[in-house]
Formats: sequence, structure tokens, C-alpha cells
Amino acid sequence: MLSIDLFITLAVGYTAAVLFFFARKLERRSRSVFFVVMSVVVLSSPLLLQTDGEIVRCLVVLALLIFLLHMWDLHLDSDRGTRLRLRDYMVFLPDYAWSVARVPDDYGINLPLGRRAGDAARYVAGLCLVSAVTVGVFQIDWAAYPFLLEHAAKSTCLAAWIIWAFHANMALWRLAGAPAARFTAGNVLWAHSPADFWRRWNRPMYRWLLENVYKPAGGRRNPYFATLAAFAVSGLLHEYLLDVSLQYVTGYVTAFFLLHGCATVLTRRFKPSGRQVVPAVVLTFAFNTLSTVLLFVPISERIPFYVNDVPQWLHPW
Repeated sequence: MLSIDLFITLAVGYTAAVLFFFARKLERRSRSVFFVVMSVVVLSSPLLLQTDGEIVRCLVVLALLIFLLHMWDLHLDSDRGTRLRLRDYMVFLPDYAWSVARVPDDYGINLPLGRRAGDAARYVAGLCLVSAVTVGVFQIDWAAYPFLLEHAAKSTCLAAWIIWAFHANMALWRLAGAPAARFTAGNVLWAHSPADFWRRWNRPMYRWLLENVYKPAGGRRNPYFATLAAFAVSGLLHEYLLDVSLQYVTGYVTAFFLLHGCATVLTRRFKPSGRQVVPAVVLTFAFNTLSTVLLFVPISERIPFYVNDVPQWLHPW
């Protein structure tokens, strides 16, 4: 049974985020101060949580981070004259798949109702199927297999589950009449480089980082610095999510995103053709699979993610 502190935590964070809407017409410096104050309220509200359940904490903290991201988007939007009304903003706050309000995009809401209903049914059914497969993979006795094989199978299944979960989330938001973008662009398994993978993966976050970090940090005028800045911000956000959910500081998550930031900078212009494509895809998948150990090692310290013992060389600190 969910405890009342969960709802209080979400209510405090959501109320603080809604209150920021009324600061949108303030002078920039005053609005920035108000943003900082409301952000502190949102980010500190998990202190109200009494539950020790890591999954529940993770979902609550994820919702709070979504509020924060949308507050920042409104903060920048205000400089251009926001188009959002209060009612729209209140829908925008919890809608992860509608990541940037100020960029013109119908996000699928102009699709016919029948199409939106069909998509919702298809993605929810797909999520149920992927969930069943994922549970089956996690129930295998992996003690008889090498650690890296266990990690590859579980991380791949979990990535597939995340994709279908966010696609189902998108479809349900669209069915309700709210804007929502697809989670992926194309098949992420066919990415031919780290840079290509991150162009395809998590499109709502990609759009948010593009508009709110990459462009303000220099964009195409200074793409290397802007790319690293985007990955650094993403790393800090994900680090907060994991650290607060697990209730201990890891550092592994930030290391993962900084590693991928460097890999993205190095491969941003790499476009293989002909016989280069398949080896590039295989190497990209291998790099992604190996590097995600940085994400799951700290999780395994709190949640029994692996059956096998984590090798000592995976504990650099």
C-alpha cells in the first residue's frame, strides 16, 4: 500500500513547479532567483519520503526531475514570450514525452483518434510482451554463465523494456489529447556509432538538451564544448536520480555519461558505408553494452540485479 508521504512529496514538488509559472513575466534576474528557490523545493522534497523501496523512490524522483526540466524550459521560454497558458503548463509539467514547449511541433496530437487508440493498444500490448520476456530472462540461473553474458542479456532486455514503456507512455498521452514525442528515432540497435546512438535514443531528453543546454552552450559554433556540456548535465541529472533513489552517492553514472560524451564528440562525423556498416554497428553495440556496466554496478549494491559476483576490476573506486 502506498503511503501518504509519497503523495505529499509529489504534491510539494508539483505545487512548487506550478508556482513558478506565475514568475514567467518577471525580469530575468528576479525570475532566475525564483527559479532557484522553487528548484531547491522540488529537489529537496524527496526528504519527505519515508519508504525504503528503491523502485518507488526512483519513480517519485523521476517525476520530480521532469517537473524541474519543464520549469527550466519555461524559464527560457519566458524570454521569448511563452505561449503556454496555466492549464497547458499544468499538463506539460508531468508529461515527459512533451519535453520542450516553445518549439513548434504537434507531437502527434493531430493524428486521428482511431490511429491514436490503435497505437496505444499496440504499445501497451507490446510492453506486456516485452515485460514477460524480461522477467523470463531475469529468472534464468545465470550462475552457470559468465558475468558479461549475464550483463549483456539483462541490460539489453531492460533497454527494450524502457523503450516500450516510454512508447506506451507516449501513446497514452496522445490518446488523452496531450502532446508527446516518440522515445526513439529509428532502430537503436542499428546505430553505427555512439553519436548515432544518442541521436536515436531518448528523443524527448535529446530535444530538451538540444534546446536548453547544447544551443545556449554554443551549439554549432562550438559543438565539442556544447556536446560535452549536454552530457555533463545529463550525467548530473541521472546521478541525482540514482543517488537519491538508492540513498548513496555512486559517481558511476556521471562517469558513464562523460565517457559517452567523449565518444560522441569523437564519432560525431563518422558515417560508415558499404562493408563498414555491420562492423560499426557491432562495435557500437559492444561499446554500449560494456559501458552500461557503470550504470548497473551501483544498482547491484542495493538491488539484486546480478546473480554472478561483480568482478573486482569493475570497482575502480
